[in-house]
Amino acid sequence: MKNIIHKTGWLVAALLLFLMIPDGAQAQLERERVVEDRPVEFVFWAPTNIGLSTVQNPSAKNLNTTVLHTFGLINGGIDRFFGLDDGANTRLGLDYGITDRFSMSVGRMTFQKVVDFQTKVNILRQTRSGSTPIELAVKGSMGISTLSGIGLEFSDRLSYLGSLMIARKFNRFSFQLSPMIGYFNRVVLEQNPNRLIGLGMIANYELNDRFALSAEYLPVLGDRFQETYDTMGIALNIDTGGHVFQVFLTSSQFHNEQYIMANNRDRFWDGDFRFGFNIHRVFGLSGR
Repeated sequence: MKNIIHKTGWLVAALLLFLMIPDGAQAQLERERVVEDRPVEFVFWAPTNIGLSTVQNPSAKNLNTTVLHTFGLINGGIDRFFGLDDGANTRLGLDYGITDRFSMSVGRMTFQKVVDFQTKVNILRQTRSGSTPIELAVKGSMGISTLSGIGLEFSDRLSYLGSLMIARKFNRFSFQLSPMIGYFNRVVLEQNPNRLIGLGMIANYELNDRFALSAEYLPVLGDRFQETYDTMGIALNIDTGGHVFQVFLTSSQFHNEQYIMANNRDRFWDGDFRFGFNIHRVFGLSGR
């Protein structure tokens, strides 16, 4: 355990140093133009990338609607229609921008009938001049399993997540590092820990104004649930002008980071991945 924490500490330090390196070319260009020092737009294209939250927040008085959808394993073959015949897990969500830096969200996931409440705050915004080189956001989430007939008290149904998101956009490439901690008030197996610690990573590369490739990886550090593995996914992001549409392959069928860390029992590199898609649509509610 100490060895894992030591190695992880060096990894985090190296990645943070990478994120903090000034982009000299961009900074010089901005000084020459003498433009207003405003935030970098679209560090990521949506508030969620496959399963992990990004630093992106909806603008003030904008409502972001999300549909997150994952099917069964592709290696089920044609008999299972490559996972499409198997039960899908869907999360329907609403994210509302209170301000440009602060949003509140509510959603419901099919598996375990989880209703979640989330909030996200951008503490720092990366600026075009490089005066602030990174995006820094925090996320808090509470999930409530509403499954009936399982004899649990209300407090036993609760789970929590806290995440710090550090991101940087380099021209068309964006990277995010997300240390996080999840907590379940009650676990079914006594040998499973109540607390899970993870280190989410997201990379995004914009091919052009319409298409981008992204990937995410969420290793669990230290104690973990039995027979679970680290989650990985790759995605194609499509901006249609009114929607951001993500099609992806991922090992996890769950949504919300604490449930992803606790329930992923498949290994991406062993061919245990599934098809899924996310749909993001923003509505402006400010009126005229």
